[in-house]
Amino acid sequence: MVLAIFYGIICFAGFYLIIKCLISRKRGVHLEGRLVGFQEERGTQYPVFSFTYEGEELTLPGGVPAEPKKFKYEEGESVKIIFDPSNRKFVDIEGSMTEYIYGIAAVVLGGFLLFYQLKKMGLF
Repeated sequence: MVLAIFYGIICFAGFYLIIKCLISRKRGVHLEGRLVGFQEERGTQYPVFSFTYEGEELTLPGGVPAEPKKFKYEEGESVKIIFDPSNRKFVDIEGSMTEYIYGIAAVVLGGFLLFYQLKKMGLF
């Protein structure tokens, strides 16, 4: 029973991530930013963007990790970003599907494992 609950939580987390991304991108402000570099946090690299919002110059990391050598953009390049003024921790790159892919993977994996566990318990 504990595994079924755990798998259900994984599935729910995937749905939550997808919905959170949809809401954030809808209410976010689409701006031009500039890639200014990368910052390391707990051994993971995140791109850092500089942009102006309502006259204020902001520099924030992207919400998804990226390897500098494999990143689509070079330092100094203009990048279309999405900034949610209610969340000043990070920005999203316009057109990035990484968070959606994580959410879909969690839903599919959690759903499959939940179904398998419930079938194993005799509920299907």
